[in-house]
Amino acid sequence: MLPIIYNRFQTLKNGKFKYLLAVGVFGNGIPAFLFALAQTEIPSALAGMLNALVPVFSMLIGLAAFGVRIKLLQAIGVLVGLGSAIGLILSTGQIDGSSVNIWYALLVVGATVCYAISLNIIKQYLQDESAVAITGLALVLVSPVGLVILLSTDFVSRVNSIEGAWTGIGAISILAILGTAIALMIFNKMVKETTTIFASSVTYLIPLIAIIWGLADGETLATSQVACAVTMLAGIFLINRG
Repeated sequence: MLPIIYNRFQTLKNGKFKYLLAVGVFGNGIPAFLFALAQTEIPSALAGMLNALVPVFSMLIGLAAFGVRIKLLQAIGVLVGLGSAIGLILSTGQIDGSSVNIWYALLVVGATVCYAISLNIIKQYLQDESAVAITGLALVLVSPVGLVILLSTDFVSRVNSIEGAWTGIGAISILAILGTAIALMIFNKMVKETTTIFASSVTYLIPLIAIIWGLADGETLATSQVACAVTMLAGIFLINRG
């Protein structure tokens, strides 16, 4: 992102540093670690379904921190969404013939809370900044911490000694460019032009895509999981209708 935002650093001098740092921490830094850790123990389909909680938490944080009014239909949707998420976590008893660690599933829930915080910060405090500047500066501000953490591990030695390590780095590069940089620029543009609830509704599609990728990767789904996921999406639909 540096070549794109080299002339946007003056934004940091306009009192926006703390907000951009917060977006970097909550929208990129913490969720990246939570998702990476969670997916060492849970399948991608479950992670994708739980990620659909972002609109729920976006609305709740908007209410608690910024006084956004909630209509009855939205409140019902929140209860349905949260109940479905709890049911989804509790119903993960058997996936691919093995038990799923509920605590690792809760890490994804924590990541969705972080995403919701970032969304509301962008909408409330960075409305006048471009999506490119928000994305690039937020990533740049958290990158030193990520680099320090990376170099504190055995990353260098593993790259030089383990077969297939460079293939893994290539996969991470694709995630960084497509799943982070480009996706965030489009997403932040949506937040600026619409509302946090509407923009976060993009997560409606994530469970469906995650299920497709999970099945393609050899994962299996329990009927109870599918039922909870559908109910969760129904709850989020009620929020949007409200």
